[in-house]
This record gives sequence, structure tokens and C-alpha cells, in this order.
Amino acid sequence: METCKHGKEKQRIWYKLYLSVDVSTHEAIAADINLVLVGDNELLPTLLNPLRRKI
Repeated sequence: METCKHGKEKQRIWYKLYLSVDVSTHEAIAADINLVLVGDNELLPTLLNPLRRKI
């Protein structure tokens, strides 16, 4: 077992940052941050909601 220099090794928690960006203006339209355990397909509707516009 490998010993750490400053005590016990901390368990890391990873997050993903999701962005919706307007290609023409480079403006961020929507953003969300979640754990890596959440699937990309679960957050897609959340990122697309601000893009819905009345015609």
C-alpha cells in the first residue's frame, strides 16, 4: 500500500459543466453543472429549453 505524504488521500468528486452557446454571437445561453454520474441525455432538455422561441 502506497503512503501519501500528507496523510490520507482524499476521494475526488468530479463534475461536468454543460454549456449551450449561440454560434453566431458566442454568447452562453444556458449552463448546468452536475456530477459525472448524471447522463448527458438527462440534461439535454434543460439546455434546450432557453432556445425555444415562438414563431
